[in-house]
Amino acid sequence: MKRNALSTAVLAGLTGLAGMASVSHAVNVNPDGLGQVLLFPYYTAREGNNTLISIVNTRNETKAVKVRFIEALNSREVLDFNLYLSPYDVWTAAIVPDAGGGAKMITTDTSCTVPYFQGGTPGEVGEQAFLNFQYTGDFNDRGPQGLERTKSGYIEIIEMGNVVDIDGFPAASAAKHVNGVPRSGGAFGAPCSILNEAWAAGPWGFGFGIPGEPDTAMEPVSGGVFGGASIVNVREGTMLTYNAVALDAFWARGTIDHTDPGSVFPNLRDGDTISNVFLRDNLGNVFVDTQEWPTGGEAVNATLMYDQLFNEYSVRSDLLGRTEWVVTFPTKRFHTDDAPGGFRPILDPLPPFTNTWRSSGAPNWSAGFACEVIRTRIWDREEREPATGIIVSPPPPVTGFQLCREANVIRFSRDGSRPAATEIMGEPERDTFPTLTYTNFQVPTGFQEGWLRFDFSQGPDALRTS
Repeated sequence: MKRNALSTAVLAGLTGLAGMASVSHAVNVNPDGLGQVLLFPYYTAREGNNTLISIVNTRNETKAVKVRFIEALNSREVLDFNLYLSPYDVWTAAIVPDAGGGAKMITTDTSCTVPYFQGGTPGEVGEQAFLNFQYTGDFNDRGPQGLERTKSGYIEIIEMGNVVDIDGFPAASAAKHVNGVPRSGGAFGAPCSILNEAWAAGPWGFGFGIPGEPDTAMEPVSGGVFGGASIVNVREGTMLTYNAVALDAFWARGTIDHTDPGSVFPNLRDGDTISNVFLRDNLGNVFVDTQEWPTGGEAVNATLMYDQLFNEYSVRSDLLGRTEWVVTFPTKRFHTDDAPGGFRPILDPLPPFTNTWRSSGAPNWSAGFACEVIRTRIWDREEREPATGIIVSPPPPVTGFQLCREANVIRFSRDGSRPAATEIMGEPERDTFPTLTYTNFQVPTGFQEGWLRFDFSQGPDALRTS
């Protein structure tokens, strides 16, 4: 809470000095966690893990939200649907293993979704298995084809607009709860039936004698959504929690982008093309850098990108220490995916990424996937680096390793071992697709705890091998 308060104070100071008009309406990471887009960087239903998520509407408005679950390897959708949050509503769900070999979503929440999974009775369990349609068949991306691939990934939540009532079509009232259940029953049938029939009979509203337009009974996006997740493993007695990253002002003012529940749009490329990023100059002064980009996806990149990433780790043997990091690239697919159904022409990656996914002419070092070499540097807790002896100048390059996935799990190893699955997140070793397995980072001898820095600012050319 102190960090949020400090960030808010910085923003207030900037706008107070420069004037509110100088800070444009542009996509930015909201330090208070409220926004029009939420990014949940990781879910897992592997090795005893279940992932619990919640999405909260803080406004006195009924919001139409696209919910999208995305697998970890190449960011292909495994489940999309529309969620309609009534004022001050909360929607909850869990990602758990499915008997078919993949993952599924289950929910006891009665909030309106299209299609409606829960059924409308408090305590009833609704479920939907994750699907592999977007990486098999006509969309075969030549990665793993099984449903197992759906068991880990990340989640996008994108607000599409605010729902209102109009004559003949009480769309907003249909989502409003009475005694814990949406009140679209009675003459209109089961809870949430108005919203489901509005899409089932034709484009939104058609079944109620309303012209079939997705922006009918809709007002522009306004934000105010937040969320969080918990990864729970009952067998191990562990729970890991995090807050979703919130992008505010993702849409240009006045935007409505309400799509069919079966649509893979909107996505992170569809928002405003202007970004706001807080930077610090060489004198320590904080300022807002506002830039315009060719696409909304690149504006999102600007708000999320870092030159360096660093964090602590501990793998102390006497404490049975374990550390795993998750590094997710939520826009990487727009830069690298040239497989059927992807976003790029073959062998044409969009910077800052340098390789496309599974392109036929990819160099051998990447094994045909969109791998990137990351430079690393490691210290223990007493400022020491691994000894290199007395060397001449210039020094040798720092070490590097590859990150090939969209949501990467990095396991820290004290002895170089590679278990069949990581101990915390449960990410599997992949014999057939070794570059798509988890990343194993072996710490040097004597460095069982300390910190590590990833350097994204330098190109990987010096580290590539043929």
